[in-house]
Amino acid sequence: MKSIRSGLRKLAKALNIGMDKFMPDAIVFAMILTIITFIGGITLTDSSALNMIAYWGKGFWGFLAFSMQMTLIIATGYMVASAPLAKRFLVKICKIPKNAVQGVVFIAICSAILGWISWGLGLVAGAILARTVAQNLRKVDFKLYVAVAYTGAITCGLFGISGSEFLMVNTPGYFLEKLLGLIPLSKTVFEPSLLIAQVLGLIIVVPLLAALIHPDKDKTPEMDKEILDRFAAQDKENEIAITKDKKNMTPAEKIDNNPILNLIIGVGGLIYIGYWFATKGFDLTLDVMNFILLMIAIILHGTPRNLLTAAEEGVRSAFGVVIQFPFYAGIQGMMGASGLVALIANFFASISTAATYPYWCYIAMAIVNFFVPSSGGIFMVAGEPLGQAALNLGLDPNKFVIAFTSGETISNIIQPFWAIPLLGIAGLKMKDIMGYCIIFFIALTAIFFGVWAIMW
Repeated sequence: MKSIRSGLRKLAKALNIGMDKFMPDAIVFAMILTIITFIGGITLTDSSALNMIAYWGKGFWGFLAFSMQMTLIIATGYMVASAPLAKRFLVKICKIPKNAVQGVVFIAICSAILGWISWGLGLVAGAILARTVAQNLRKVDFKLYVAVAYTGAITCGLFGISGSEFLMVNTPGYFLEKLLGLIPLSKTVFEPSLLIAQVLGLIIVVPLLAALIHPDKDKTPEMDKEILDRFAAQDKENEIAITKDKKNMTPAEKIDNNPILNLIIGVGGLIYIGYWFATKGFDLTLDVMNFILLMIAIILHGTPRNLLTAAEEGVRSAFGVVIQFPFYAGIQGMMGASGLVALIANFFASISTAATYPYWCYIAMAIVNFFVPSSGGIFMVAGEPLGQAALNLGLDPNKFVIAFTSGETISNIIQPFWAIPLLGIAGLKMKDIMGYCIIFFIALTAIFFGVWAIMW
C-alpha cells in the first residue's frame, strides 16, 4: 500500500508541476482549439478558409442562452450558499470530516450523488462543499478537493437523471427516433452495467485514489493565504448587517431593506415550483434548477439589498463563462457545418467490429468532446453516423447511447469547459486541478472498459 501511495503521489506531483508550467489559461486553450479546428476544416473537408470563418462567426453566439443559464447557476448557487442560514448548515455538515483525508472522500461522494440528481446542482454544491470543508480544516490539498468535486459532479451528472442524451432518446419525436427508437431510462440511466461502473468508479475508486494521493498530515501545508483571504472577504461582504438605523434611512433605503417584497416573491416562486413538479413530474431542467436556487436565495437573504450584495460577488465568479463559452460555440459551428464531426465519427465507425465498437465510439467522442463540449450538441451532429454503424454491427441501441455518452462525459474531466462554473466559485484555474483530473480520467476509463468487457 505504501508503494502504491508513493507512486500515485509522485505521479500526481509530476502531472501538476507539468500542467502548472505548460498548460495555458482556459481562454488560450479555447483559442488554440479554434485554430486547430479551422486548419482541420480546410485540410480535411471541402470547406474553404472563408467558409470556416463564416461557420465560426455564425456559430459564435450559439451558446448565449446556455451561457446565461451557466452564469445563473454560478450566481444563484453562490447566493444560496452565502445566506446566513445556508452557511450555518454548510459549516455544520462540513464538520463531519475530521481530517483532510476524510474531507476529500466526503466531497468526492457527496458531489457524485448531488451530480447524479442534477449536474448543475452537483457543480455548484461540489465547489461550495470543497470550499467550506477546506476553510474548516485549513491544512488540506485544496486543489485535490476541487478536482474530486468536479470529477464526481460532471461525470455522475451527465449519467444521471438530468443527462441530456438519456433524456433526449426517451423523448417522443427526437431526431433519431426512426433509427434508434425510444429508449427508456431503465435502459440508460438505470442500466445495470452503467450503475455498477459509476458506483465502482465514482463512489469507491476515485475517493480511494484521492485519499491515497492526499499528503500525510505532517506534510500538508496550510491553505494558500491568498485563497483564504479571498474567501473571508467574500464571506464578510455577504454578511447580513444593516448598520444604518432605520430612522435615518431615506424612503428608498427603507424599501431596499424591507423583507416583505422578498417574502412575497419567494413564496410565489415556491408555489410555482410545487406546481411544476406536480404537473411535470421530477423534470429537473437547468432552468428549473436556476429558478429554485434563485427563489431560495430571495427568501434566505431576507431583503433586496442583501440579495444584491450576494449576487454581485456571485456574478463576479462567472466571468469565465461570459468570455469562453462563445469560443466553444464558434468551434461547434465549424465542426458541425464543415462536416469534421461526421468525418471523425465515420472513421472510427469504419474500423470497428461488433466487439470493439463501444471502445472506439468512446475514444471518438472523447476526441470530439475537446472541440464540441456540448452533450446534446455532439449527439446532434455525430449521433446518426455512429448510431447507424452500431446497428449495422448488431449493437443494442441503448448500449450505443451509453458508449457514446460515456466517451464525451468522462472526457469532460480533462476538458476546461464544464469546469468553469466550479472553478469560478473555488477561485482556481483548470491547470491547478488538471494533474489530478488526468489520473481520475484514466482510472474511470479503465473501469468502464472493464465493466463493458465483462457485462456486454
